[in-house]
Amino acid sequence: MIRFEGAAKRHPDGTVAVRGLDLEVPAGKTTVLVGPSGCGKTTILRMVNRMVVPTAGRVLLDGTDVAGLPAARLRRGIGYVIQQAGLFPHRRVIDNVATVPRLLGWDRKRARARAAELLELVGLPPETARRYPAQLSGGQQQRVGVARALAADPPVLLMDEPFSAVDPLVRSGLQEELLRLQAELGKTVLFVTHDIEEAIRLGDRVVVLREHGEIAQLSDPHTLLTAPADAGVAAFLGRDRGLRGLGLRGAAAVPLTPLQPSYDGWELLLDQDGRPEHWARGTERHPAPAFAPARDSLRAALDAALLAAPGHAVAVDADGRAVGTASRAAVVEALATTPAPTPATGTATAPADAPERVPHAGR
Repeated sequence: MIRFEGAAKRHPDGTVAVRGLDLEVPAGKTTVLVGPSGCGKTTILRMVNRMVVPTAGRVLLDGTDVAGLPAARLRRGIGYVIQQAGLFPHRRVIDNVATVPRLLGWDRKRARARAAELLELVGLPPETARRYPAQLSGGQQQRVGVARALAADPPVLLMDEPFSAVDPLVRSGLQEELLRLQAELGKTVLFVTHDIEEAIRLGDRVVVLREHGEIAQLSDPHTLLTAPADAGVAAFLGRDRGLRGLGLRGAAAVPLTPLQPSYDGWELLLDQDGRPEHWARGTERHPAPAFAPARDSLRAALDAALLAAPGHAVAVDADGRAVGTASRAAVVEALATTPAPTPATGTATAPADAPERVPHAGR
């Protein structure tokens, strides 16, 4: 667990970056700091590994003031992921990942074995290990950065806008990978982002910050979207926060109909494995948007139905094979009948007893 007790940072010129932060980051959960540029998000994150030293208050890691720990030892016990990965360009990928284990005294064979295991865990093929960072795509480099942060199996993972420098498609994949890893590993994650969409998708708890690192609201994503603490938080969330809330509801309740030969003149074309390829009508071809009821959200189902040429979203199984369709009317019906997640009890704006988040549907 990480605890900030009156933690503050005032720069020598008198500028206040963070003013007296009191915040608890629970063990085994992902806490996301979100807010406008300059609100102190990164400063707060870097107080944990002493890359920023508080000018007042203290930061506790499992009850121990980090100020009393040797900086090098502290940092080797905390995973740290930043924008654009920050890999060593002159070292091969496998040696980048093995950096912290080697610093901790692991022999080369053991450190490399751990690195190879983690590269597989983050979804990179074995041949990646022998390459240099410049030979990888941006998304692959970020995966290597996550693997390096996990190499010594640290209990705490600090992530400073790690996916902001990649394109939206890659970013979505990296977010999905982080969710999968967190479900498997259960690290204490403190994550910084300026993107409320990312915060809602990844966070067990979301901390919305104002200027000087002041907490405007701390809650689970559902409470944040449905009960903003004030007008300022509501404005930051945006006018489409109701639609974002659909991402917290599962699509399993959407009623499906069996595949039909034709949908108002449109034919669904499948590949040889039964995966949807296109909607076709005469010479016209349009994409066949799909959703997976077992893992996706109502927002994904609605998006697929709205984009589909005949107004029917294709439902697929875990292997991407078409198993039925859902009309726009069927999705809307599910929206009306699927209950919203019920947040646990707690005070949304009080850090000490903020509610646990109800798990996301189809994140």
